[in-house]
Amino acid sequence: MDDLITYLLNYAFDHGYGSEILNDAPADWPSVASPELKLVFINLNWCRPREIPFQIAHEIGHLLSGDVCQQNDLYHLQLQVENRADLQAIKILRQYCQDCAIEITNPLVFAQQFGIPYRLYNLVEAKWSA
Repeated sequence: MDDLITYLLNYAFDHGYGSEILNDAPADWPSVASPELKLVFINLNWCRPREIPFQIAHEIGHLLSGDVCQQNDLYHLQLQVENRADLQAIKILRQYCQDCAIEITNPLVFAQQFGIPYRLYNLVEAKWSA
């Protein structure tokens, strides 16, 4: 997993973004993106460690999409922002597989391997051949 995390942080750097690693954050603090600072804050102490790579890719996805979401955003706009970040994350993780010559032919295996939340399995399947 360390190689994957390094790849993702380098991916962010290569696209003009930095990262701040939070090793001692509470286990229930999710990782976040700060478009204003061009940074992702990554909680490596997350309560479900298998999800960390997807979280990193998701937060990078927010930066790549130019998402800025405020507390007062309408619910449907918030969902659109999160969906864009999820799609970007899937794309980044597939790029990792390509760059590292990792062949996964089944979208559900891919989702499980990279800690993609179950709620997104249909999205992974739908975007698999895209």
